[in-house]
Amino acid sequence: MGCFRSFWWVVGWLACSAQAQAPPKLIRLSTLEWPPYTGALLPQHGLSTRVTSVVAKAAGYRLVTASFEWSTTLEKGEKDPNFDGYFPEYNSKEREQACHQSQPIGTSVLGVASLRGAPIEWNALADLSSYRLGVVEGYSNGEEFDQRVKDKRQPVELAPSDAVNVNKLRSGRIKGIVIDKNVLDYTLSLLGGADRIAFSTRPIAELSLHVCFKRTPAGLAMRDAFDAALKTTDRAKLEADYARLIRK
Repeated sequence: MGCFRSFWWVVGWLACSAQAQAPPKLIRLSTLEWPPYTGALLPQHGLSTRVTSVVAKAAGYRLVTASFEWSTTLEKGEKDPNFDGYFPEYNSKEREQACHQSQPIGTSVLGVASLRGAPIEWNALADLSSYRLGVVEGYSNGEEFDQRVKDKRQPVELAPSDAVNVNKLRSGRIKGIVIDKNVLDYTLSLLGGADRIAFSTRPIAELSLHVCFKRTPAGLAMRDAFDAALKTTDRAKLEADYARLIRK
């Protein structure tokens, strides 16, 4: 009888040991190169990646990411069975219908950057219609601005990336661009010219950043677990710690 008990004790111990050593579940997200929020060469792969990774770990998951052009990021995150979603994404009615959107993991302030010697001054979005502004193809710039572009009330010039737009602005090939403030500051820290470029004091939009999980039952379960962990995460501390890391 003692041997019988010992046998089941060993079986139970092995089962517990195997469970303890089991790898964490994965959250597989597509993303893009959008420093300082995301980027393969950034410390901890960027601020948004850092926040998402910490929250995923608290929810019992390990974050795995792959970086693509933005249009491919969307396609992979929404349709590819090898991915559970994508990030970071702005909140919009369209996105809310396309995915299970997490609670905010950050905030993006969008505005107009122009040369200090030829500043673009405006009070309402209608004032910008006399300028052809550089925007990144496929990026949202706030529902009101995007609607003006769709209605052909706001002329724009498309570019493949923020870095291309900043270079065009620095060289005077365009009078103004729409860009996130943190992205502008980081890009200028690499390219130079921060003393010659001004960012509008009036934002075009202040948009929350989210993780978009697939619109499936599994995606919904992941989103709910992620949101529950996000409630207990001190995002402000994570952002402050990351800002210090970037400065170093």
